[in-house]
Amino acid sequence: MLNPLWLKTFITLVETGHFTQTASKLFMTQPGVSQHLNKLEQACGHQLLIRSRSGIELTEAGERLYQYALSQARAEAALLDSLDEDNPFSGSCRLACSGSLAQLLYPKLLALQAAHPGLKVHMEAAPNARIINEVQQGDKDLGIITAPPPRGLFSDTDIGTQALCLVLPASSEATTDDASLPSINELKVLGLISHPDAAHYLSLFFAHSGSPGYQNAFAEDFPISSYINQLGQILLPVSMGLGFTVLPLSVVEQFSERDKLRVCVGLERVFEPLYLIHKRQRQLPARFDTIRSLIQSVLTSTTDSPQ
Repeated sequence: MLNPLWLKTFITLVETGHFTQTASKLFMTQPGVSQHLNKLEQACGHQLLIRSRSGIELTEAGERLYQYALSQARAEAALLDSLDEDNPFSGSCRLACSGSLAQLLYPKLLALQAAHPGLKVHMEAAPNARIINEVQQGDKDLGIITAPPPRGLFSDTDIGTQALCLVLPASSEATTDDASLPSINELKVLGLISHPDAAHYLSLFFAHSGSPGYQNAFAEDFPISSYINQLGQILLPVSMGLGFTVLPLSVVEQFSERDKLRVCVGLERVFEPLYLIHKRQRQLPARFDTIRSLIQSVLTSTTDSPQ
């Protein structure tokens, strides 16, 4: 690697054209300037300039080195300038969350990126355990999880909630009152359309929906009618009358054949808490405040919207 101090001396020498002026400008002695030039020529293995009575003239190698030295100086100046900037609408953000949240948030984040092209959003759908691991390892900047993270490793913010609902075929014989819930026996007859988060969602829904008959029910109590691990396909078998499932309400609202579903929110609305995490002691730039504000706004509007 070429010594940056030698390169600075060389740039000044080329621009002034005189050893004496270079020494004065850099607060050096003239022999010191000559020494820097000699060391630079030894490092490059080429003569860089020719001295004459009228000044100096660059060789071909000297011209190339001069252009290289200028580019290095510009790159360093740009770097130092960028360190002083903290643009809330520029830079990348790597975010991991559940598939249902990705489906809800990604279009909004893309709209933000379209409005501010300097902002680059990278999103990945993943389960809680993987999100925690990737944020800890530095592979993701932010993560959204559904339980408080391990203490001491992360900084976390209660970012909002997502509403859960029980989803049945519109053709089922269950009650048409969205606040009321079908009986456990009715659900067993339908069978469960299972997915990776089904057991977790069912546990929350049964515990907090306010129906006396649900508190003692478990996901294992229901025969599995079908299983699918693709979020966009979970409601398809439900719409065909093949079973019931539990999902975030935002997923149901985006389903193209919503009229073929019966959605029950329970006597008491059931919400899953959400936590935004990042690696502890990491100082996040301003763009992450922009991302955080957007996420919180989307989650708040989804929770508060009339159903």
